Amino acid sequence: MTAGAERSSNFFLGFLLLPRAKREALSAVYAYCRLIDDVVDSGLPEDEARRRLDFWRAEVERLYEGRPTHEVSRALAGPVASFGIPKGELLEMIRGCARDLEGARYETIADLESYMRGVASSVGIMCVHIFGWKHTPRERMLGFAISFGYAFQLTNILRDVGADLELGRVYLPQADLRAAGVSEDALKARRLTPELVGVLETQYRRAKDYYAGARALVDPRDRRALLPAEVMAHVYEGLLDEIRARGYPVLTGKVRLPRRRKLALALRAWLSCHGL
Repeated sequence: MTAGAERSSNFFLGFLLLPRAKREALSAVYAYCRLIDDVVDSGLPEDEARRRLDFWRAEVERLYEGRPTHEVSRALAGPVASFGIPKGELLEMIRGCARDLEGARYETIADLESYMRGVASSVGIMCVHIFGWKHTPRERMLGFAISFGYAFQLTNILRDVGADLELGRVYLPQADLRAAGVSEDALKARRLTPELVGVLETQYRRAKDYYAGARALVDPRDRRALLPAEVMAHVYEGLLDEIRARGYPVLTGKVRLPRRRKLALALRAWLSCHGL
């Protein structure tokens, strides 16, 4: 599930004030993640998409053996060495994206979290290794990255319900839809019923809990180092709140924040991380 150019702008908005080496490392991570995402979202036949993902599984192994063959993995070699980016997270990204080749239906929120762990939280863990931290215990910092990944991805899922239907994908948990009496046919008919609004509201509350839960894990002394993540979180949470404020018009279009609003949210994140 790709968020396209908008995700690119949100991704880089948080990194403008970082030192050059960290900006370049994040650009290399983004290029890798975008490439893997594109394998499953560019309309390739399934067997070809799987072949390319297999290539990248092998290429990640070559990268960590010091012999990458692709320009994208060669660009990652320096960041991997400098910032200790875990190999497992590069492979997690592939695992998560490969789920989109299997029909993109998720029975429970736990099943959806497994998908989001691959396509979003893996990116968060790679990023926090680049940002660096000193005071938060490692497991809590990884939990922070995982929870923010869930929050960002669930925000994207809410925004893109209609667009994903066009691709034959339904990311809303099937158990939630059944409990509300919402069929897939009703989704495809673009009927924003009170029952569906209830399902969307459930995802909204879950996303808000992910944002709050992530922040609670971080030692306050690390907040400045994590400013780029908090800028992204403010922008995505602002988008989440805007979707709700507009009454979830997600079946027929995409809610977007104007650039001015994004910049205001980025400033709010800066102030928050500096204790102001």
